[in-house]
Amino acid sequence: MNRKTFRLLAALMLSALVAPVGAADAVKVSVSHTSSLESPWQKGAVVMADMINKGSAGKYDVKLFGNGVLNQKNWRIMFEQTQAGSNTIAIESVTALASIVPELGGINLPFLYQDFDHLNRFMQANPPVLDKWLKKFEEKNLVVLAIAPRPFRQLINKTKLVKTPADIEGMKFRVPQNPMFVKVFESMGAKPVPMSSGEIYTAIQLGTVVGEDNSTPVVYDFKTHEVAKFMTIWNYMADASLVVINKDFWNKLSADEKALFKKAGQEWVKVNIDEDTTYSVKARTNMEKAGVKFYDMDDAGKQAFAKMMGPVYADFEKVVGAADWKAYQEEIVKTRK
Repeated sequence: MNRKTFRLLAALMLSALVAPVGAADAVKVSVSHTSSLESPWQKGAVVMADMINKGSAGKYDVKLFGNGVLNQKNWRIMFEQTQAGSNTIAIESVTALASIVPELGGINLPFLYQDFDHLNRFMQANPPVLDKWLKKFEEKNLVVLAIAPRPFRQLINKTKLVKTPADIEGMKFRVPQNPMFVKVFESMGAKPVPMSSGEIYTAIQLGTVVGEDNSTPVVYDFKTHEVAKFMTIWNYMADASLVVINKDFWNKLSADEKALFKKAGQEWVKVNIDEDTTYSVKARTNMEKAGVKFYDMDDAGKQAFAKMMGPVYADFEKVVGAADWKAYQEEIVKTRK
């Protein structure tokens, strides 16, 4: 089945789910994401759906479609469906969505945030520059309901613990198929090899690369720790998740209904933070039991790498302009501890 045919069938399925049978029936609201049914996204979506269903006194009936069931696990298809209105609400990571709104790539810039809590403080402060970037989704017929921090990307390999720039020089690492990641690793003197996540395990096993960058939960879930035993916790790159809603649907909501949907979005954020925090601890504990050696890099160690990121920051400044880049850096400093 080709992509065009699949989108058509998915749209017809969703139309049947969303269209009320009669005037007295609840308005169907579909929530879609590509993660598993055990993921923080799904668990947060369950709470969000329950709040909307109960808070609207039965006017809305929110249904969840996780695990990419309506979009071939393809987030681009999911967002096309949400823009068109055949899906109501979508959940996805900033790493992916920066291709839709490039300004959001600023969240992924390396060595700007101290840790998960720092990123969360920044997001909860909702600084004007972030709000400006999030509003750009409205140009794509989408409205952001909520944004939540995700676990930071770390570094794992099968050769040695990376503690200094000299340690990483010349090492081959798998990176996502994203130009920014390539530039980051080149700036550090490493040799990035872009490839899909499904190839990581075998590539390390065969020696095509020595390791990868990813969050501790993802490394654990993909079992990378079975073939690579040296992990550096350096919180080098932040990430986040977004909940977006179709703008046409949003504009038809009353003020009270919009407040309800926004409040439900914030409950989704709380669940995600709790679930991510708990699972990150579990992942590290089990990886240590499996023989993985960890190195927790201090701020001085991170600064040695951060000094190498000038070309990466310069590229981003060209995307957002000098004023926004300055404002963004100032807000990050404000929320430091």
